[in-house]
Amino acid sequence: MRKKLFVILVISLLIVIVSPFLGFTDIPISEVSAESVRSRIFWQLRVPRVLVAFIAGAVLSISGMMFQSMFRNDLATPYTLGISSGAALGAVIALKFMSFELLWGFSSVQILSFLGALFTVFIIYSAVSGRKRTSTQFLLLTGVAVNFTCTGLIMFIQYIASNSESAQMIRWMMGSLDVMGFSSVLRLSVALLIIPVAFFLHRDLDLLGIDNEIAITRGVSSEFVHKLIFISVSFAVALVVSETGPIGFIGLVAPHIARLFVGREHRFLIPASILCGGILLLVSDTFARTIIAPSEIPAGVITALAGGPFFLYILMRKRSSI
Repeated sequence: MRKKLFVILVISLLIVIVSPFLGFTDIPISEVSAESVRSRIFWQLRVPRVLVAFIAGAVLSISGMMFQSMFRNDLATPYTLGISSGAALGAVIALKFMSFELLWGFSSVQILSFLGALFTVFIIYSAVSGRKRTSTQFLLLTGVAVNFTCTGLIMFIQYIASNSESAQMIRWMMGSLDVMGFSSVLRLSVALLIIPVAFFLHRDLDLLGIDNEIAITRGVSSEFVHKLIFISVSFAVALVVSETGPIGFIGLVAPHIARLFVGREHRFLIPASILCGGILLLVSDTFARTIIAPSEIPAGVITALAGGPFFLYILMRKRSSI
């Protein structure tokens, strides 16, 4: 397992190092340290974008892995509980009613999308906390209900929006990694706090992935673990979505790829999921900004095109195993 993890780590480092040099105009390594336009493009645009892509992919991947273990469902994603819908609702409200820049580089879209995601988390948590025992099925159904409600409100706001506002809303909901400078990198770095949480829970995740009752008999505090996973994943995903928009399928696909290499033991699966998620989103974004250069495709479009067939593959595999 350790050898496989080392190989994935080496591949990840190579991709991270090479990616900033690739684009509509390739940047020679000799110009990186020079005082030139290409040097500024490299340090102000491409390096931050590569870091944002890797961090966002890693966070979405480890969030999906934790939800798949908690729900014991291979099709669970970081957006299962309607977090992305809440963030999207906040973003379209900002784009329609209050689009402006705030202090410290935060836009109204970023702030309201983050608050929208947290609001959906608050609603779901309030519904769950009133029960004597937390049920993963109840969590899932509550998330579905919140998702439908937010989607209906988004459609209503799009209906009353102007053509330009509607275009902006659609563009944001496609997901994008178009950043400038390192401010986005610093903000997203906070979401990496989910990594120590995952390592802290690695034994509990092993047992929850088998059966909830078995986990309880082995000393796992199911109620505490469920709530800790729910809150930590929700907060991390809310941060990512507020910066990049809802980029789908990374949290579904990357953990499965990691399992193919290292199996289901979480002390190996956690680092493998981090690396696979980072690589997957970084490669998707590099492809998105080069295939029709000088224009670019939103990264969320590429991940959806790649993730859709993978989603069908998982469904067919589950059906054949029944």
